[in-house]
Amino acid sequence: MMKDASGRSIRPFDLVAFKSTGGGAHGDRGGVLNERPGEGNTLAVLCVDGGKVDGVKPSEITVVDRSYLYPGIVVASASDTGGQLGVVTGVDRALDLVRLDGENNAAAPVAGGVSPGELRRVRVLNLGDYVVSGPWLGRVVEVSLDVDVAFDDGAVCRVADACRKLSSLRGGDGLSRLRNSAFYPGQLVVGHRSVFRASPWLKGYWKPSRERGTVAKVEMAGVLVYWIASSSTTTDIEASALPAYQRNPQSLTFFCSPPSCYWTIGDRCFFRTPGGHRAPPADDKEQLTKSNRSRPGRMAMKRVRRGVDRSHAHTEFERPMSVASTRTTADVLWQDGTRQRGVASESLLPFVTRNVHDFLPGQHVVRARGGDGSAAAGVVRGLSCRDRTVSVLWLKQAAAMPNSGDEILSAYDLAIDGNFNVFYGNVVVRLPHGDSSRGSSMHEAVVPPAQSNDDLSWVGHVSDLCEDGHVLVKWGNDKTTKVLPHEIAVIKLRMVSEMLREMGDWVHDDGGIDDADNAQEETTASQAPGAAAHEQNQGADDDDTDTEDGMLVAAWATGPLLLLQRVREVIQIASQVLARCKKYIVSEPAQRSAPFSDGNGDEVGGGGAAAASTSENAGGDSDGSARQGVVDDSFRFQQFEVMLQSPPDHHYLDNTKQGIGGGKKWIKRVHKEWNILENSLPAYTVYVRAYEDRMDLLRVVMVGASGTPYHDGLFFFDLQLPPTFPAAPPSVNYRSFGLRVNPNLYPSGTVCLSLLSTFGGQGAELWSPEASSVLQIVVSIQGLVLNAQPYYNEAGYEAQVGTPEGRRNELPYSENTYLLNLQTMIHLLRRPPAGFEDFVRNHFLHRGRHVLLACKAYLEGRVVGTLGGEARAADQGRSSAGFRLALASVVPRLVEAFAAIGAHGCDEFDRL
Repeated sequence: MMKDASGRSIRPFDLVAFKSTGGGAHGDRGGVLNERPGEGNTLAVLCVDGGKVDGVKPSEITVVDRSYLYPGIVVASASDTGGQLGVVTGVDRALDLVRLDGENNAAAPVAGGVSPGELRRVRVLNLGDYVVSGPWLGRVVEVSLDVDVAFDDGAVCRVADACRKLSSLRGGDGLSRLRNSAFYPGQLVVGHRSVFRASPWLKGYWKPSRERGTVAKVEMAGVLVYWIASSSTTTDIEASALPAYQRNPQSLTFFCSPPSCYWTIGDRCFFRTPGGHRAPPADDKEQLTKSNRSRPGRMAMKRVRRGVDRSHAHTEFERPMSVASTRTTADVLWQDGTRQRGVASESLLPFVTRNVHDFLPGQHVVRARGGDGSAAAGVVRGLSCRDRTVSVLWLKQAAAMPNSGDEILSAYDLAIDGNFNVFYGNVVVRLPHGDSSRGSSMHEAVVPPAQSNDDLSWVGHVSDLCEDGHVLVKWGNDKTTKVLPHEIAVIKLRMVSEMLREMGDWVHDDGGIDDADNAQEETTASQAPGAAAHEQNQGADDDDTDTEDGMLVAAWATGPLLLLQRVREVIQIASQVLARCKKYIVSEPAQRSAPFSDGNGDEVGGGGAAAASTSENAGGDSDGSARQGVVDDSFRFQQFEVMLQSPPDHHYLDNTKQGIGGGKKWIKRVHKEWNILENSLPAYTVYVRAYEDRMDLLRVVMVGASGTPYHDGLFFFDLQLPPTFPAAPPSVNYRSFGLRVNPNLYPSGTVCLSLLSTFGGQGAELWSPEASSVLQIVVSIQGLVLNAQPYYNEAGYEAQVGTPEGRRNELPYSENTYLLNLQTMIHLLRRPPAGFEDFVRNHFLHRGRHVLLACKAYLEGRVVGTLGGEARAADQGRSSAGFRLALASVVPRLVEAFAAIGAHGCDEFDRL
């Protein structure tokens, strides 16, 4: 991550101060474009005149503002990214305005410290804007523009659907339209083909010489609205909503813009009223005097009159102002419950990726595990980010005993209440009158069914989450009231492109829609720093999204040379995966990684689990402790074996829609796979069963490797070879017990892996009928999924390695993963997969005491995953107090489960 001259991290869209290499033509401030660093780790900066400056070195710039902050975005202190997080609850912006005049775009100061509320953009409505019409709330998804073009002799023509027909003569103008209009008064444009000839002429007439002109007026001709809610009906939205295409945009009442539409450098605008003027901005090195602030009228009026363009005979128009600089402050509610007001935006860093246990004050939570089984909800009062402990006020208990106080719990023992999806900054609507779930105290505040277009008393923003369970909402009529969660509905933030797809292709057939302008703005909106984060903050679960945006990479080209190359690539990757796994694979007892000692001669987390008892070649644990008591030393379990009958609990047992098996070639290939598995499985860590009566089925168990949060655990997978195998890869299901122990292993059992075509990939990452094998899948899951840092398995998270987000989230994820590993052990002991009952029992007979020794070490502060082998430098620390608190609640159940199968030495751990 690049840093500026002061050591602050640089983010896309930051406003920065720098020395322009263009001799001052572009000004000394600009916005960092959302692009990858250029040659020499340099940046591109967008300036007030729309020009782009390339090759800017990070060390030569200083971050001065982050105007893209909005209520609901999660932030960290820029000076302490590893510290607590906070949520922005309010934002205040002030803008400095200039007017760009003449061919050289010279900037003349107009006003300083202007509130955005005093301004209007060139195009009144933006993509994603929330609008109201009577009892309906909708979002603008497309805008049609009419542009009046003036010529030197005073002639004027009106170009409809302008974005398809006109283009700017200045390249920079295309960059300045990021959040609003592609056109503005005073802009030089050229028409495509015979645009001017075919357009209606308001003054004069068409001449062949008229190929370029100046924009005199920009007007919305119509907008497409996606209607999302109504204050007076609970019927089907699509059946009763207003027409999607609104030919009179002026009849719509603007409510608010989405987070992706914020004021930044280069935005063009006008004052809403002549009385909204301020004094021109002072030089950066001095402050405005009180006298300048107290009598701005005359000076401002001169600036406005000078903005009237009379260069075209008989045609006058006002050139828009441009934002030259922004100053943003934010109110922040921190995780420990403290509030800060007026925080400078450059001192805050947007924290897009936070883990599921990074709760914020006001959120509603329920017990995830280890509780009394009740589903009672509580309100988070505060969180210690370093201890991972949470202060919770349980609502029912607080109602019965007002002075009951808070309860301190582990963050890992809590989960977001799925019935409470309200978050700071959410757009909400009041539910229609007559909802039986509402309390009578709120009936007076409910609006009647009949409403005027400008009635905004039923749509609002969440301004605060109260400790008593209420939600503070600021309504569109500027009134603020407390409501209960069930009295409002949250409007989910969606991308404009998503809403357009849902509306159908017919919306693109209307000639009045500006597709080109909308496409660019939608792209920019999706890249805005807060767009993705706002979705995450809703508490939505990503559950079973198997691919990135549902897109898979297309199949590779065929051909003899490419085929040979493909085979070599697959072999190379398989070799790398196997090499990566070698540190977790124990082929001989003498080759085991050095175990961790607890100080009493007991080994913890050493080598491959179950090796001593389940391999025919094993000679037992080096300290002999596993052979004491009730351990059955005569137990043997082949790593690969073909059984007569398939198990009744196999996930794919009843999956016969495509048929079972195939012809002779299919059977021959299956036998080949069996042979590979029998001879090449990683020693002592993977066990496979095939079945004669169902050759399409396999069952695999993997032993968690030392040095990972999966150590000593067992992980079962059911496989099915389709009739089209090997043209198509096997289907794989993980036995999850409803727990998500890895980003690639979903609670539903879905395994997200490129080899299985359940995740995107390219080249040798994808399944190859000629070169891929079941063994490759098994080894990939063992080495690439069940690894030491599972947090980075999430799609795109590998880019966070070494970043503040990565360092903050990797350890909490591993701590929670280990807790889930222990819960999986308990589930397996209660419900072992058919055919592996003795294996599961004997594994924990041998490894149960070692698991409890590891728990003891973790309770004493050791970091998860550092018990076997050499500890990484980054792991030299202590486990969190919240992890130890959650672990202490799991250990008694674990001791009970191990004691139930007769595991030796469990009694001594009762005190844990």
